[in-house]
Amino acid sequence: MNLKILLLCSFVCLVSIHAKAATKSEDPSTVYAVTWNVGEGNPPKQNSLRELLGQISNYEGNPDIVIVGLQEVTMNAATAAINGPKWTGAFDAILTTSNNYHKVQSKSLVSVLLNVYVKIKYKDSIKGEEVTALTTKSTGTKGAAIIKFQLNNRWYCIVNSHLPAHDDKVQDRINDYKTIDKKRAEFCSSKSDYMFWLGDLNFRFDEKLDDKTIREKINQRKFDDLLKQDQLRNSKDANKIFTGYNEEQIRFPPT
Repeated sequence: MNLKILLLCSFVCLVSIHAKAATKSEDPSTVYAVTWNVGEGNPPKQNSLRELLGQISNYEGNPDIVIVGLQEVTMNAATAAINGPKWTGAFDAILTTSNNYHKVQSKSLVSVLLNVYVKIKYKDSIKGEEVTALTTKSTGTKGAAIIKFQLNNRWYCIVNSHLPAHDDKVQDRINDYKTIDKKRAEFCSSKSDYMFWLGDLNFRFDEKLDDKTIREKINQRKFDDLLKQDQLRNSKDANKIFTGYNEEQIRFPPT
């Protein structure tokens, strides 16, 4: 069985699942993915981060795997060595120090940062951790970080990407997606059982939708009307990106 799910919003989390028979009763059953364009800001207070990371008081109720993908950690290569570790340290303080998680890997690429954590009970089952990253041709500040690892006999491949902005750059976004997807396929190969793609993909509503109409539709929660003009959905329907993925229903307004 092959199940693919695409979740759309101002950021994106995409999940591709190639089902395999369970190998152990202790296989992870919950994955929590966070994607956030932080706009070169500093980490907020720990209570805010704890809520963002889905951490609750009952340890057993916390997610088995936590994925954190940030964009615009910095737009300056000179400060990347400072800002990336600053954010990673803030997440580590909550997950690895307070909530008994093991950090699988961390990978940054100037503005893009990807961290992956698993509950400490899975630490000895992790194998084959590798990371890679790439910038795309459209701009030196956009690109992706990719992490892959094996947990119990299952391969996970995780992508955090930041695509070009602006309403008229649809084709640039599609081109960058294809570049990243080619790298992902080479790096993770077809053996991945679970593939998560998250990030700030920057797709917009078509320009023919005016601001007043958009706000009215949002207030009326007529999201389906808006999604008919969504650049990402229309590109996907035209088989230009994410071919074969099923989209999860959108139940929340755009930011």
